[in-house]
Amino acid sequence: MAPQPAQDHGLLGDWAIVGYAINICSVVLSIITIISVIVVLFKNRNLISHASLRISMASAVCDIIYSVCQMFIFNNEFMSKLPEINLRVFLWMMAGSTVTFVLLTVSMGIHLVLMVLTKNTYWAMRIQPYYEVASFALGFLITHPYMYLFQTVQWVPTAQLFYLVENVSVSRRNTWLIHWAWVFAGIVFLFLITLAVNVQMGRVWRERKNASNTPETVVGMEKGKQVEYSSTKRKYIRSVTFRLSIYQLIPIVTQIMVVVCNFLQRAPFWLFVLANILPTFQGTFNFLAYIVNPALDQYRKRFIVFVFRRNRKPEPEFTALNDTASSYREPSTIRGTESLYSMYKDVPVMQI
Repeated sequence: MAPQPAQDHGLLGDWAIVGYAINICSVVLSIITIISVIVVLFKNRNLISHASLRISMASAVCDIIYSVCQMFIFNNEFMSKLPEINLRVFLWMMAGSTVTFVLLTVSMGIHLVLMVLTKNTYWAMRIQPYYEVASFALGFLITHPYMYLFQTVQWVPTAQLFYLVENVSVSRRNTWLIHWAWVFAGIVFLFLITLAVNVQMGRVWRERKNASNTPETVVGMEKGKQVEYSSTKRKYIRSVTFRLSIYQLIPIVTQIMVVVCNFLQRAPFWLFVLANILPTFQGTFNFLAYIVNPALDQYRKRFIVFVFRRNRKPEPEFTALNDTASSYREPSTIRGTESLYSMYKDVPVMQI
């Protein structure tokens, strides 16, 4: 007689089947993300300098590694037969991909700090080619001690987790030093950066809105269209700020429960389920963040038109504003907004 799902999947029970299905979805969407980024970069080589696109592809690689490993982990029968060295490899791959994913997103946060908060575009452009290499090297190097640090690594079928045979205090200290402390620090950093960027953009947006009660004056543009120009630009700035913030929110949403669960000695069942299920959404969330990337606005609109095969009345878009704003300059009475506009004026091809 076949064993019941609860026996196959330990404490998770049927939740393991749910996680298995989400992992499959994340793997498929991550593969689509990688292929899409390669195609886009092949068609437009100028986009190679956009950190957000490359980070989306690198994050998709991490998501595939994590999801594939977790699909095996959800199979108790398979994991119970593995020798210790294979268990260590699984543990290292999952921990390394998680830390690398967090470091990739931290790199995106650093890029936003340099581009949006400090306006230090020189250093942003100097260091951005190394984001992916540095993140992968550090992520898997930091977590490499899982291969040799603990006395023994065992698989516990009833709890469906790895058991590190070591003194409890020593084990907790080491796992935090080589794994969870990095994830926690990354989550805190990303939360602060997301908050700071949105506060900064909100302040500048209000500053621009309250600078004058009349629409912005653009040389060569009719007065009626200037109202639409001013309103559309403000909406686009808020839209870009929100869409770029999605990257920083992904590790916060998917990893916070895992960190809390590992901080507690005995986690409640609902927290144990969330700690196992939420990380499976990484590939899906990364795909969603990728498809709303501001750098892909033109390609996304073309794809929608291609899919539905119908001509639709073009909506006001910021790319059209670029054509009419070539001679536009911000009023000198608004301190700091000229540099802000010059950055967002090129958002469809901006270096983020």
